[in-house]
Amino acid sequence: MRRPSRTVLALAAAAAFAVTGTGTAHATTAQPTSMAAHYGTVPASSAAGTIGDIYPSKWRDVPQDSVVDDWNMYNRECVSWAAFNIARHGESANNYGDAKYWDDNARNHGYRVDNTPTEGSIAQTDNGTYGHVAIVDSVHNGTVTVEDYNWTGDGHYLVHDVSASSFRYIHFYH
Repeated sequence: MRRPSRTVLALAAAAAFAVTGTGTAHATTAQPTSMAAHYGTVPASSAAGTIGDIYPSKWRDVPQDSVVDDWNMYNRECVSWAAFNIARHGESANNYGDAKYWDDNARNHGYRVDNTPTEGSIAQTDNGTYGHVAIVDSVHNGTVTVEDYNWTGDGHYLVHDVSASSFRYIHFYH
């Protein structure tokens, strides 16, 4: 996502820390502009074999958008979480930008992009201001269980089910 300068973010993070006394944000209800508000969401399937929130603490345990990760993306955003997991598999989404550009960038780098979800693929949509990406955990009849950050607009990790037809799928390592 495109964000304010690092100086503005650092000041905002310091102010948030001073007010709350913590570097970790707390869950809130879905914001009107969040992906959750746009699409709705349901609890994850009981059959989900989740990756779990393995996002490194240097990005997870500080205020959202307060640091830039190794892939030139702001922390606790969907793109940072996805880029981190893609890198774990030896591929790169470095400098892919906002989620709404990921399908085009992936195609330009020779990755397959289609409407067929598979475990480990990246669910991607252009909807919303910045789009959204998530990791497909499992595929069900018409839905997929995904893991992502910032679905509700609060910078937190979530496992949930979404309609498979709402997204396209990027196959970085299949």
